[in-house]
Amino acid sequence: MHSHLPRPGHLTQSVRPVPTAYDLISTGHPVKKIPVVSLLLLLGSYGTFSWFLYQATAPWIVLLVVTTVALTEALLLTTLSRGLRAAIRGWLKSDIGYFSVVLIGAFSIALVLVWFHVFEYIFLVVAAEILARLDLQRAGLNRWQSLAVLSIVSLSGLAIGWVVNWSIFPAIVLPASL
Repeated sequence: MHSHLPRPGHLTQSVRPVPTAYDLISTGHPVKKIPVVSLLLLLGSYGTFSWFLYQATAPWIVLLVVTTVALTEALLLTTLSRGLRAAIRGWLKSDIGYFSVVLIGAFSIALVLVWFHVFEYIFLVVAAEILARLDLQRAGLNRWQSLAVLSIVSLSGLAIGWVVNWSIFPAIVLPASL
């Protein structure tokens, strides 16, 4: 009788266990190592910003603008960064360019000081998104992968903040025109 079991002392081919999601993330194979902490910070910052907008009873157009800005920010930080830098350099070659930067800067500072309670959330979101972009770049993700991750996390944070706040404070209803 022949047995299919290996004889003692013979080398056998080992069966590799199926990797778990934790193994894939922590080892970087075959999925690249994902910066979980910075992405959670980004998710939380968009969640708190969405929470703030819900508490301020922002109309649906504000939510549409915020969603567009979130996607534009992810796009600017990933795929359009080279073109944006080239456009800014070309714009700043003239005196009119520098003068307009000074005017825009002064207006922006005045706007930030007047609406600081709003801009603190915006600063938090921008800082978290820059951190996440740098960590994604360090992890080896290309621009399009980074754009997809940043967009998904940003929009998920906005949605989570809105849904959680809506479930806690259901007295504020969505507008009928939405």
